[in-house]
Amino acid sequence: MVAALKKLFPALALAALALHAGAGHADTFPSKPIRIIVSTSPGGLTDLLSRTVGKLMSDSLGQQVVIENRPGAGTLIGMTACARAPADGYTLCLTDNQSLVFNPLLFSKLPYDPKADFVAVGGVVRTPNDVIVAPPSLPANTLTEVMALARAKPGSISFATWGPGSLPAIYYAWITRQAGVQMTPVPYKGAGPSFLAILSGEVSLAYSSLAIAKPAAEAGKVKLIAVTGSRRAPAFPNTASLGELNSDPGLGTFWGLYAPAKTPAAHVSRLNAELNKALASPAFQAFAQQGFLEATPGTPEQFAAQLAQAQTTSARTFQAIGIQATEAPSDAPQAAPRP
Repeated sequence: MVAALKKLFPALALAALALHAGAGHADTFPSKPIRIIVSTSPGGLTDLLSRTVGKLMSDSLGQQVVIENRPGAGTLIGMTACARAPADGYTLCLTDNQSLVFNPLLFSKLPYDPKADFVAVGGVVRTPNDVIVAPPSLPANTLTEVMALARAKPGSISFATWGPGSLPAIYYAWITRQAGVQMTPVPYKGAGPSFLAILSGEVSLAYSSLAIAKPAAEAGKVKLIAVTGSRRAPAFPNTASLGELNSDPGLGTFWGLYAPAKTPAAHVSRLNAELNKALASPAFQAFAQQGFLEATPGTPEQFAAQLAQAQTTSARTFQAIGIQATEAPSDAPQAAPRP
């Protein structure tokens, strides 16, 4: 019996050391740089938001947070890369509601499962208003005047989108259906390139954040056609809202931070705490105010519930306006076989 115990004690000691080492490893998360995948091009609001949040989280975590832009295919390229990354807390993705709310309704087959392949880390921001802008050369100053031009010359008005399934594409579809007009959608790889197209006069209309549109409008480089939402934006009190014109689909924009499914709960909890700390910081509050954004801190569970509600509401809206699922863009990744 004594001999057996002597043999057992070393084994128990080794097991205890292993457990201690594992606990120590968990306690030191993160121990290397963290990557945030952004599914849009550099220069757009999602990119700027990601870089601001990443810098603040990096300062707090003590590890560098690297932003990796993976634009294209209506965010499918970047989100697929995030879904297929190791679930260790070192790869995250920051995106708006297009990726996990709109894309499942717009595309019959996705290379990722919007409900099974991601776990919510937390909400970041929402925006009450975005804006539709036009180059100064367009001979129309309001949405009503733009629609009159579209009726007079079907197809002559072009509308920049961020690719099939993007929020601008949804607004394009909604407005043309409501007004009974024909416009020409022109896809770009994100908000940055589409706004450059407006500045150059390459397209007639583009969808933009207030933060990007305001300085350009004040400089006379673009003009404001309408703001989204049910009410006018305080920053642009003379610009009518789509709600006033019965042309708003009621789809607000919000951003969240996600990790691949099966990321350890302890890592998600730590990331959520650091995200909320970043959102509460004076630096981020100043950024949000300048960008006409509202911070949305909370728990992963609260944000997951918000996401689920948005998925349900958007499904009803899409059905009401007749948007049906189509094939994913040709540059979308192929769906990976599932076990």
